[in-house]
Amino acid sequence: MKQKLSYVSPSSIPSSSANSIHVVLQCAALLSEGVDVQIFANRSVKNKPALIKAVFDAYGVDLGNADFLTFYSATRRFINIRIALLAILHLAFKRNAPLVLSRNLYFSFFYAVFMGKRMLFETHQVEHGFRKTMQRWIMKKHWVQTIVVSHKLEEILAFEHGIAPATTIVLHDAAPDGLPSSTKGMKDESLTDLVGITNENWRAVCGYFGQLYEGRGIEIIEEMARARPDVLFLVFGGNRDDIVGRRNANRDLPNIYFGGHVSHSKVQKIMKNVDFLLMPYQKKVSIGVKGHDTGRWMSPMKMFEYMASGVPIISSDLPVLREILEDERNAILVSPSNRDEWCDALDRLLTNPSLASSLGKRAHQDYLDKYTWGTRARRILSLVS
Repeated sequence: MKQKLSYVSPSSIPSSSANSIHVVLQCAALLSEGVDVQIFANRSVKNKPALIKAVFDAYGVDLGNADFLTFYSATRRFINIRIALLAILHLAFKRNAPLVLSRNLYFSFFYAVFMGKRMLFETHQVEHGFRKTMQRWIMKKHWVQTIVVSHKLEEILAFEHGIAPATTIVLHDAAPDGLPSSTKGMKDESLTDLVGITNENWRAVCGYFGQLYEGRGIEIIEEMARARPDVLFLVFGGNRDDIVGRRNANRDLPNIYFGGHVSHSKVQKIMKNVDFLLMPYQKKVSIGVKGHDTGRWMSPMKMFEYMASGVPIISSDLPVLREILEDERNAILVSPSNRDEWCDALDRLLTNPSLASSLGKRAHQDYLDKYTWGTRARRILSLVS
């Protein structure tokens, strides 16, 4: 008999938010494991029959076999609460409820604390105010298995809430299964065709993919572009206002390109066509929500997709990233805010292609061995086997 799982999200689908990407890719992997998946979410397209195509266009995965329970809303206002109410109506009073995995705090609080029902609760942050109280009550229930995305987050939550580590399991984020490593042949594909950039005789092409929020290190990339005018820096992601602001501030730099948002599937193609990938997180990292700093415990999906690409990575040396990255084994780690160290690392890889190649190969192998969504799905299912 097939396992059934209801996933209660905090997400508008499709959207460019990291939580929606996580939800969609994890659900796709669960479907591939033979699970019947039911997804509760906000729908950002009016026409429900168009949702599956919209998901494929945005994320490059087919969720046609999933059972979507959604409502349409063009605004994010009270989205988490509205998704929670939808899921409560469908799940809370079922006598034979399926396995429930929830990233929705409000639903989890009602389902686990008020209803006393067994569930998997996934959290990616330390909450504040009354949300912190709800998070604590959920995690203290012995019938709740809490999933976190880093050992550091497990440690911080245990301290904040007095939760014994035995009640949590660490499952880092991941990248889609089956992504091939970059090859020389791939790099022959023209960036002009992919992103409309005129090819020039650049010494190298560096790529950054992600949001432009405070703490993402975009300033470091801009400083590198000024210091290395013979290197092209491609920056993809960010909201419209951030992109316009960055373009205006860097009009005098012909070697930095702010490409804005592109589809998740296209991102993977572009990644494989650059020479180096940059991950300049600072010690404090915003997720675009006031008061939320994830720099101490984050597990960025971008890191695993970088690893899957097989392209050499230069990354900030932060304790939480060292859970995955090892200096001079699968990445080069440098001081987050020291521009000279970033430029030196770039120069070193340019003059040492064998080191660059080995970093990319080892990162790709680590991805294959440990950090695919399929591996993560199997670990989730093992929690309830």
